[in-house]
Amino acid sequence: MRKRGPILVGGGIALLIASQFFDFGLGFQDGSGPGDATDPNAQVSMDPSVSRSTAESKREIAEDEMSEESIPRFVPTAEPVLPDVVDILIDGSQYLVISQAGEGAREPMTLDQIVAMAATVDGEPSGIRVRVARTPNAVASAEAAVMKRLADAGLAADEIDARRQLVELN
Repeated sequence: MRKRGPILVGGGIALLIASQFFDFGLGFQDGSGPGDATDPNAQVSMDPSVSRSTAESKREIAEDEMSEESIPRFVPTAEPVLPDVVDILIDGSQYLVISQAGEGAREPMTLDQIVAMAATVDGEPSGIRVRVARTPNAVASAEAAVMKRLADAGLAADEIDARRQLVELN
């Protein structure tokens, strides 16, 4: 019986040390635990009504914590810069136009939009204001229609660069 005493004391000490590392619930507590109110992941009850109200109160606290400094301010963006030349690519019966300077993306536009845009651009130093190119799928009547509308709008033939070489759509 004498030998059991030191073994039990040593085992108790080992259990106390192990409980600190493996959270057995024994030993010294630091004050925070599953029932602590400051623990954001703590659940007190398994009742769904209690969980919902806890979630709602957390949402209300989060909304209250938002201040005017944390709300992003609306910064007005700069007006899009028009290109020097209205660059039209005819694909099928659709008109694809580069709408912003320095941008390679083309947007579909109507004939009215193209004519309005042609009236606002400055043009190149050579006098070209509109450049028209076609894909292999381009419809001839679509090219004829845009050329007629541009001429009716007052653009001279030397202000329109109608490319004869077909261009692939990127």
